[in-house]
Amino acid sequence: MATQEPSILKKLLFRYDGAADSEKVKFTSAGGQDWQASLCLHSGTNPQSPRLLVMFRNRTRPKDPQRYTLVPPGYSKVPSEAAKQLSEDDLQKLLASSVEV
Repeated sequence: MATQEPSILKKLLFRYDGAADSEKVKFTSAGGQDWQASLCLHSGTNPQSPRLLVMFRNRTRPKDPQRYTLVPPGYSKVPSEAAKQLSEDDLQKLLASSVEV
């Protein structure tokens, strides 16, 4: 009998097609460019799990390298909840401290 809930592998793997447990948030950088932050569950939500991974894509210049960082402590480890908690200022700060892929 198959379960209706997604498998743990789909929850843990980051995929842009939305099949994984991830949440996308659009925001504008301090420089005025459109960015997309994808918050991804990459290891679980229990207290010992690492923080969420955030991948950044420049929406106005898609050929630019992607960037990534981790969500700071204190935010939810569930992508949809963390997306609601993070403000545009928070995302701009995370983008500023991110590194290229």
